[in-house]
Parts: sequence; structure tokens; C-alpha cells
Amino acid sequence: MKQITIKEAESFGIQNVHHLMNNGELRFRLTRDTGSSYILTINTKQAAWQNSHVHHQKKEFYVVEKGWILLVMQKKDKLEVMRLMEDDSALVPVNVPHNVYISENTVLHTVKYGTKEDDWFAYPELDERIQNIDVSNWMK
Repeated sequence: MKQITIKEAESFGIQNVHHLMNNGELRFRLTRDTGSSYILTINTKQAAWQNSHVHHQKKEFYVVEKGWILLVMQKKDKLEVMRLMEDDSALVPVNVPHNVYISENTVLHTVKYGTKEDDWFAYPELDERIQNIDVSNWMK
């Protein structure tokens, strides 16, 4: 087996893009020029909400490796709240506004696929609605 260099990976449209997010999460991304991506999120600091958003062409698939998350999806006027524990997974379909509350010491895998276009749109209406969710009720 031969290790592929970063330059060789780039010739296939693959890039590594890593960020320290404002909420303290570490995000390690492997992206492809087709618009698909894999994200490893490590949250060692405080629990926090991410940013509510919607994709009109991409799907997102979440897998919890360690810890837990709340996945909130707005389906029509109803909020669907799911607590995903270790080894749980969920798919967010296109056109479904959603947000993730990620607990501390959580490791989360996210796969995005479906289009080459930039397909992340803020959804502040959901940010307003999730402020009423008492996260402590979901910690038990």
C-alpha cells in the first residue's frame, strides 16, 4: 500500500479543510470538488448549538461516535427533536431546516452529498424556535 500525498489527493479534487469554530468545536473536513464532504467534529469544550440552516440539494448524514447530540428538524410547522447517542445515526433530507446541539466530549461524523453548488443557507427562524428547547430535559 502506498500513501497518497496531499498534492496527489488534490489532483483528484480532494482537499483537507480544518477549522476551530466559534463555539469551540474542532472540524476536520475532507472535501471533494463535486461538493460532497466528510466532517469529523470533536467537541471537547462546552456543549453548544451549531447554526440553523437548510440545504436545497444536499443531504446530511450524522453518526455519533462518542457522546450525544440533539438533532432538531423543522418539518412544516412542527419541530422534530431527536437525541442521538453513541452509534446512532440520522439522515436530514433536502429542504428540511435543521440544527444540532452537540454535547461536550462528543465526536460526530457528518457526510454531505448531493450537489457541487454551495448549498448551505442560514435559517434564523429555526434559531429562534430552538431557544425554547430545554436541553436539560434531554440530558437524562
